[in-house]
Amino acid sequence: MKQSIIYSNIYIYRLLMNVLYFGQYKKRFKNVVELIQPNTNSVIELCFGDTFIAKYCQSNGIGWKGFDLNEKFVASAIHLGLDAYVQDIMLLPEFPKCHTYIITGSLYHFKEKSAELIHKLMAVSEQVIISEPIKNLSTKKGLIGFIARKSGNAGKGTEAFRFDETSFLQMMDSLHIHYKVISIDKDILIQIKK
Repeated sequence: MKQSIIYSNIYIYRLLMNVLYFGQYKKRFKNVVELIQPNTNSVIELCFGDTFIAKYCQSNGIGWKGFDLNEKFVASAIHLGLDAYVQDIMLLPEFPKCHTYIITGSLYHFKEKSAELIHKLMAVSEQVIISEPIKNLSTKKGLIGFIARKSGNAGKGTEAFRFDETSFLQMMDSLHIHYKVISIDKDILIQIKK
């Protein structure tokens, strides 16, 4: 299935994400890497898209592996010498063990399977870090919302569903696990530790 233009090229993706984040796109990743503990030896990033976290891990001697459905993003990461794979993560027979799993801006792709995914990640890691947008143009009515929803095709068709703060926290509470809310802004950032 054909992807939206935002997913067609890493540079277009970065440009549009910078617009959506009012020039604060890199801050999203800075907040995430601050939660990577000093004793971390391995990070697996799901739906990684960009390579900011991967480069941080690389420069700090932390093993990084990334899975993404987007062949162009994966090719861009491999070109940088990163350990990246094209993979629909819900088709993985089992998740590899690692110290920390990270997923930024992509949990909405899994909708009702989000809770199941988080449980699977916690079973094979010491920590899960999630940064998820909770203020989205795609939830708006009218032309802007329509365009935002149509541009949200990462390769599996148009996806109208997005979390807001309430639905995200309800989903997290349904897991019956301890989690920590680090910050709430355009994205909500949470940390789950064993």
